[in-house]
Amino acid sequence: MAAQRMGEPVESVQVSFPASRKPSICRDCDRSHRHGISVDNQDNFQRTGPPARVMYYFQGSWVDIPIRVVESLRSSFVQRRPVVVVPIHGSRYVFDFLRMVQTEFETGNQRSIAWIDDAKCCFFPRRFVEEIEERSLKRKREDLNEKLEDDEAEVSSSNDKQEAESKRRCLVPSTNDQEKSPWANVRLLEEGSKLYFRIKNSFLPALKSMSSFAPITGIHRCEWRGDLGLARFEVFQKKAEIVKAMRGASNTVYAWLGTSKKGLDSILARGFSSPININESGNYGVGVYFSSMEFPHLSATRSELDDNGEKHVILCRVILGSVEKVEFGSKQSHPSSVNFDTGVDDPRNPKWYVVWPFNMNTHVLPEFILSFKSSDGSKGSTGPSRGAACQKRSIVELFSKIRNALPPVKAQEVQNLYSVFRAGHLAKDLFAKKLRSITGDDVLLSMIREIRSSE
Repeated sequence: MAAQRMGEPVESVQVSFPASRKPSICRDCDRSHRHGISVDNQDNFQRTGPPARVMYYFQGSWVDIPIRVVESLRSSFVQRRPVVVVPIHGSRYVFDFLRMVQTEFETGNQRSIAWIDDAKCCFFPRRFVEEIEERSLKRKREDLNEKLEDDEAEVSSSNDKQEAESKRRCLVPSTNDQEKSPWANVRLLEEGSKLYFRIKNSFLPALKSMSSFAPITGIHRCEWRGDLGLARFEVFQKKAEIVKAMRGASNTVYAWLGTSKKGLDSILARGFSSPININESGNYGVGVYFSSMEFPHLSATRSELDDNGEKHVILCRVILGSVEKVEFGSKQSHPSSVNFDTGVDDPRNPKWYVVWPFNMNTHVLPEFILSFKSSDGSKGSTGPSRGAACQKRSIVELFSKIRNALPPVKAQEVQNLYSVFRAGHLAKDLFAKKLRSITGDDVLLSMIREIRSSE
């Protein structure tokens, strides 16, 4: 009966499971079983490689899922996508590798899953369930508003607790709005709404001194509805609970993410699954960079013009957990120890948060998309904008010449220095002083004269 309700997704060899529930399937993975029930399911996905075998638990045995299905699941492990939807025998299933559960869409029924990776190491959940008959996902979607209202996860920002609570309540999806949007499950906010003004006023003040930015063209709200959307939301909520249990607080904040239109489309459709989302040459290691709520202009400078002359930034909820200071120029790509979860440029006055690639699909939930037009990309611009464009071209040409004239180590120093200056971490006079110390006055002046003579 249970197998029929789940659509009988497999026909393969059964692996018997001993009554003691202390299996010894392979020598190589004795470490995994020795810790047994103390090993958290979340850690399994973080430690594993791509699976060679994937199994589900049925009638006291672990049953192999067909190899053709396993092949479609392997890419999720490579890309670190914790949730994936796979069609099997006419039915659709959600594979949640963090919770180690397989869920059928139509019924909401669940089974435990396990896997053996290419290194022959075995990963089993803490507890095994043959099948859980739960409420259907349709009922779960109806309950989502109520769950959000009862959510007790902390939301930290520069505002006080009352303001944070107001923001949290505004995240409850509305099923009555049918506004058109360029993205699925994303709704355009009305310009006269309180939520629109709250987000607008959080973004614009920091940009007053930046003449290259024009008014906001639209603010959209992400509504995590639908089967995959709900699964993604639940993964984030579950991770917040786990971090809170481990650290005493989830330390969840709102933060800005600047990206391209291509990057935005990818994030909304598939999560952080592409290298386009990861800053591999960033100032503070390899990861996804978020500017704190007070510094939206930093992320705005990382956004890129689309074909319509618009730029986009995403306001996300980010689970920071325990943060560690990451030094400028670091090549770090993961926590330095088990005591930390994310990176930060300055723990006392953070401008940048760094979410490591391993956590980018569990610690981040996009909430709002803010679109704006930049006069840098306007056609037919004149006056100050034209002068700014000429100055920008001169700077680009200058740094191109510097890179060609200096040894690779020195050229990299200049590139890092310029990145810090553009991010707003360095005053203009100090930037000029440091640049001269790296290149030398003679070289720098010679290049400047050469550029001016060619204009």
